[in-house]
Amino acid sequence: MNKYDLINALSSAEEDEVFIDIDGTLYEIDEELGHQPETFDGFDTAYPALIYLKPIDGEL
Repeated sequence: MNKYDLINALSSAEEDEVFIDIDGTLYEIDEELGHQPETFDGFDTAYPALIYLKPIDGEL
């Protein structure tokens, strides 16, 4: 999902709270985003730079 699709989905939702669902358990989201630079696997695949959301330890 690109960030614009995520922003649109979040802004159109009526709910105010956002959680991450991992195997049926809800986790709060850490306020700090993770960042990963563009990577190349050494063969023929390049992965774009990205940001990721991190769950806070401790389930809801």
